Amino acid sequence: MTLRLEPFRPAFEAALLNLVLSPEQLAFTAHPRDLLTQVQADPDRLAVALLDGERPVGLFALSVGAHCDKYLPQPDPGAVALSALSVDAREQGRGLGTAAMRALPSFVPRHFPQARRVVLAVNQRNPAARRTYDRAGFALLGERQGPAGPQWVMTLSLHSSTS
Repeated sequence: MTLRLEPFRPAFEAALLNLVLSPEQLAFTAHPRDLLTQVQADPDRLAVALLDGERPVGLFALSVGAHCDKYLPQPDPGAVALSALSVDAREQGRGLGTAAMRALPSFVPRHFPQARRVVLAVNQRNPAARRTYDRAGFALLGERQGPAGPQWVMTLSLHSSTS
C-alpha cells in the first residue's frame, strides 16, 4: 500500500462515485457523491481523496469557519475540521483510514497554513472509526450531540509539523 492524500480533482470523480459503502457506514458518513456536491460550492471546504497508488479509495472533507466551529465550544482560527471520511468497503481492513489520518500533519498545513490542529466528531456507535482516530494520534476533547446521536469530539495537534 502506498497511500497518499490529494485535493480532489475531476480525474478522481468516476472512481469516487463508484465507491462502495456498507449500510452501517452510511449511517455515519456521506457517500462521496453527496460530499462532493456539498464541498465543491463551498470555499471554506476542501475535498481530499485517499489514493492507493493512483487509485482513489476514499474521500473526506477538511473545513474551516462555521463548519469547524460547530465542533468546538468557541471558534478557533487555528482549527480545521475533518468530516465524512469514507473508505471503499472493498478496501477496508488494510489500514488505509489510519494511514490517511497519520498523513494529516504533513498534508493539512500545505492547504491550511494557519492550522494548528484538526478536530472531528465521531459517533459513539462507531467504535471502528474511533479506533482509527485513536491509532492515528487523535485525543478525546469532549462530547457533543450530533444528528445521529452522541459523538466524541477529538483533536490532533499539528504542532511543529513541517514535512
